Amino acid sequence: MNIVLIGMPGSGKSTVGAILAGRTGRRLIETDAIIEEREGETIPAIFAGRGEGCFREAESAAVRDAAGEEYAVIATGGGVILRPENMAALAETGVVFFLDRDPADIAEENHGGRPLLAGDKNRAFELYTQRIKLYREYASYIIPAGKTPEESLERLMETMEREGLL
Repeated sequence: MNIVLIGMPGSGKSTVGAILAGRTGRRLIETDAIIEEREGETIPAIFAGRGEGCFREAESAAVRDAAGEEYAVIATGGGVILRPENMAALAETGVVFFLDRDPADIAEENHGGRPLLAGDKNRAFELYTQRIKLYREYASYIIPAGKTPEESLERLMETMEREGLL
């Protein structure tokens, strides 16, 4: 069974996922890294050159492949929840955890590598408002993100242990 991390861009999915993978002996799969490798471009370059629609198609292909793995930690892109087929594939082979980070904390960070957040601090609040219902709908568990990745990880691992997922 896979551990799937969903949440806003900047919520800590990749960082928490890497630490979790190391602690549990699971392989880390980052869907954004798969996309960049296959497309030969960074996420911001794909958005700028080919648009969000092209990116979402590439994301769905990456999600299908990631979901086919076993015993992995899958760190998804923030918009993975926008396509029901993505979440169906991930839920079929994994348990979905929503890292719920306060958009005010996300807004305070540098988001040069995150095209949907770059340049506008209010964008984090807008995205959160647009997506929160979907994150909650698709999550098996909601993990209130801590102030540090380690704090988020501890909350995640406590939930996993309590639910017999470790």
